Amino acid sequence: MTATMKSLVIHAAEDLRIEDRVPAPPGPGEVQVKISQGGICGSDLHYFNYGGFGPVRLREPMVLGHEVAGEIIAVGDNVRGFSVGDAVAVSPSLPCETCAYCQRGQANHCLNMQFFGSAMPFPHVQGAFQQILTTDARRCVLTGGLSLAAAAMAASMVSTRPLIASMRVCLMISGSRPAASAAIRAGVI
Repeated sequence: MTATMKSLVIHAAEDLRIEDRVPAPPGPGEVQVKISQGGICGSDLHYFNYGGFGPVRLREPMVLGHEVAGEIIAVGDNVRGFSVGDAVAVSPSLPCETCAYCQRGQANHCLNMQFFGSAMPFPHVQGAFQQILTTDARRCVLTGGLSLAAAAMAASMVSTRPLIASMRVCLMISGSRPAASAAIRAGVI
């Protein structure tokens, strides 16, 4: 029997279900993360309350969520810099690396950006609110001692690596332990 995991799946406005799904094994360049923390974004709320936002509408069931952190439990071939047991924040976005903006080093303007839990393309990009997430290792950033709750919050930022580094420096300067709590207000950049 194949092991299953729980996933939070939106089917339509106000139709949110916890479903059993089979986690995909990590392929080349991918890692499998056991998700332990996640943040609810405004887009998640819009999918729940209205079935989408603006012209973007749910057209098929979709796993919600894109602000998560957890522990790596499996590593695919050709992955460097990550090991089983590493704590990571998972970036919700993945640039295509081939469009004109990506080629100029402006990946934040990527024309083909893939976002977890997005109904913009069809088929939809499934989200990260699942017990086990298999994802491209390029989305992951080592937490460096930050709590997984803080790392999940950092995952929602446009560029996770600088935010995690900044949060670590603030903790070092303040003398706080990495597991200490901090409140940081951030908005869309």
